[in-house]
Amino acid sequence: MKKFLNCVTNRKLQFWFVFALFIASLIPLLIITMYAHPSADDFTYGNHTVFTWRETNSVSQTISAAVEGTKQVYNNWQGSFVSVFFMTLHPAVFSEGLYMFGLLALILGYVAANLFLFKIIFMNFLGADKYSAGIIAMWFAFISMQFIFSPIEGFYWYNSGLYYIGFHTISLILFSVVLLWLKAEEKYRQIILAILTVFLSFIIGGSNFVTSLTSVVIMALILAFCVIFKREKILAPALGLLVLSVALTISVSAPGNDVRQEHFTAMNPLSAIFTSFEYGFTFIELVIKAPVLLALGCITPLIYIIMRESKISFKYPVLATVIFYGVYVSTFTPNLYSWSSFGPARVVNINFIAFLFYMIFSIGYWCGWISRNVKTRKKKSKFNPAWITAVFIFAFIIASGFSIFKNPDSVMSISVAKSIISGEARTFRNEYLTRLEILKNPEIQNAELPAFSVNPHVFFHSQLDVSTDPHANSSIAIFYNKESVVLVNSQ
Repeated sequence: MKKFLNCVTNRKLQFWFVFALFIASLIPLLIITMYAHPSADDFTYGNHTVFTWRETNSVSQTISAAVEGTKQVYNNWQGSFVSVFFMTLHPAVFSEGLYMFGLLALILGYVAANLFLFKIIFMNFLGADKYSAGIIAMWFAFISMQFIFSPIEGFYWYNSGLYYIGFHTISLILFSVVLLWLKAEEKYRQIILAILTVFLSFIIGGSNFVTSLTSVVIMALILAFCVIFKREKILAPALGLLVLSVALTISVSAPGNDVRQEHFTAMNPLSAIFTSFEYGFTFIELVIKAPVLLALGCITPLIYIIMRESKISFKYPVLATVIFYGVYVSTFTPNLYSWSSFGPARVVNINFIAFLFYMIFSIGYWCGWISRNVKTRKKKSKFNPAWITAVFIFAFIIASGFSIFKNPDSVMSISVAKSIISGEARTFRNEYLTRLEILKNPEIQNAELPAFSVNPHVFFHSQLDVSTDPHANSSIAIFYNKESVVLVNSQ
């Protein structure tokens, strides 16, 4: 038992174990991208650029078409102008075979941004060693990906993935840059990081309303902290908040938002804000499962050690928890205002990730406060956090096992591995290629597409597939120059 506990407390051994687990879980997520294909709004937004590319093969002219398409959408449907610009330029516009590279970028970008942010927080600000910071960063990325609410809308449908996970990833990079600016001493580094802050803030401000609003809240908190405690260090967060606010205002002011809002039931702005606090608790009850909470428990002892050894005072745990909760629930406000509900699954993915951040920061702050304020007995030196870690790891394995047994699709890598090993993913891809032959055949003007015989969890969503109603398939018909497209032999 002593050797086992020594292994559990060996930081380097822990790191390589978590690294191996993380890489093993990541590989199938990357492999299965080769079986993915565009669908639904990929065609809707791609129609603004695809014909320019086909006719000219000119990148510059295609980008110009994307700008024009963004203007049209801004005036007629939605104001998130930066997001729309990039959605009109998705990889399948240039070639269906490139679609997987957009998904690879989403997955790898998300992982890299999380590792980067946690490295800065735990090493640069809290003084943790690289192994401890790496363990927490990889474990967080592992949890947030494996138990994400909707894998297809998070990582395997480009339009949805870019709009939410993609811009969330960029927001992580933005705040990493701001934190680096706070630590920078050389003038040239401060200038470069300030310029990056402005650039990234504009991108996030013009992205989806969930990410942009939450980013405004976080940047305002960073600026408030700097004004109170670091008065000579306010330039980057002040510029970031200004640019975020301006870009968000441009998005909110779009005429197209009014057009789109006619399709949904809106909520009073103040009601949406107050209801967000209630929805934060409701979300935890409905969405968060035992394996997620146990996974957080696995790294709590390590977080406690880091916070105990840091130089931060941690004087106000209740206030900090309330602030963290406010940031978390701000992710509910835009959709409560516009939809009077949680919104689609792709938004719930962001709510889930925000909850994990809320828990990590709250756990960390309370661990810091406890380590400085709670008196322990003389046997304190004999306390071994490895016991707690071991118990949580064992409980996490058991809970995850039950979850997988009940529903193999509840853990993303298991779901993906099942699709790959069973041949389901390959069959799905081959059947899509059969559809593509029909769609790209110039002699067929009224395309009848066969139904898929398999429905991989990370790829298939009935609302994203073509319909038996040809009027619902107008976007894909336009994309492939067809008079009509219809689903036949529906199962």
